[in-house]
Amino acid sequence: MINQTQINTAVMQRFSRLLGNGRLAHAYLLVGPQDSGKTQTALSLAQLVNCERELSPVLQGDSSLPCNECTSCKKIASGNHPDVHVLGTDEMESIKIEEIRFLLSRAHLMAYEAKTKVFIIRNIELMTLEAANALLKTLEEPSPNTLMILTTSVPEANLDTIKSRCHIIKFFPSAVNRITKILTDEGLKNEDALFLAIYSEGCLGKSRKLIKDDIIARRIKILDEMLINRHNDTFLKELSGEPQETVEALRLLLSFFRDVLFFKSGVTKTELVHQDRLRDIEKFAARSFEDLSVIIRQIVEAKKLVDEKLNVKMSLSLLREYLWAN
Repeated sequence: MINQTQINTAVMQRFSRLLGNGRLAHAYLLVGPQDSGKTQTALSLAQLVNCERELSPVLQGDSSLPCNECTSCKKIASGNHPDVHVLGTDEMESIKIEEIRFLLSRAHLMAYEAKTKVFIIRNIELMTLEAANALLKTLEEPSPNTLMILTTSVPEANLDTIKSRCHIIKFFPSAVNRITKILTDEGLKNEDALFLAIYSEGCLGKSRKLIKDDIIARRIKILDEMLINRHNDTFLKELSGEPQETVEALRLLLSFFRDVLFFKSGVTKTELVHQDRLRDIEKFAARSFEDLSVIIRQIVEAKKLVDEKLNVKMSLSLLREYLWAN
């Protein structure tokens, strides 16, 4: 099903105008942070170009969304439309040439029932070079009544030749206040909702994913263990054995010390990610900029060791020493 709250309404309004004026191009590249609603918006676009209620106010008035009620919209929402194809997952696996060829073979066939065949390829930065070149040929010679919607969170990792043949649509982060209100309306405490809104860089989808991953409880544990508990050998041993959790802990620490530097430089509390840890922030803000730079460098160094699949326990232990240095 399509998550309506993750659809970018500004992008939908733009496409609605293009469709109404008969100026829809054959290929678009949606660019924005991970979990910023690109896939949900792409699916909503597939509905929009195939919505059966053309004469309704849905497409004629201020609304830019499809009806979600006609047969076509329902089939796309359920993933059962024969002319709407989606390639790519959240698992960050490479997209191979065989997958692209299979998908593109459908582009040259007659549509079963759609007005416009839609092909959505997610995270195109994960395509192999062979796959990217195969896609390029189709972008150069588009089939009639076909819409290609590509997405990426790393535009610089894609071939310039692919980007030049697509109309680029940028997804900008939502306002922190908007994300905070949505999350508090869904039952989160205000301080937790505010943390997620800032930490997720304004991406509602990313915020919800972090909630599922229990980031709220883990943040408390990680910061307590690293900032309050000096004798945390057991915690460091367990942490160093889980690379993904180590990266998460280092990201949280880096964002915490970003707050410390901001606070020390005179930034107001409302601009901080970890506003509920103000006492800890004030304590570390009393340290010199040189001391704080050493701590941040050690966090970055530990992250490099994890990326290189090297033993990070010694680096974490050294980081602890820097944190507790007087």
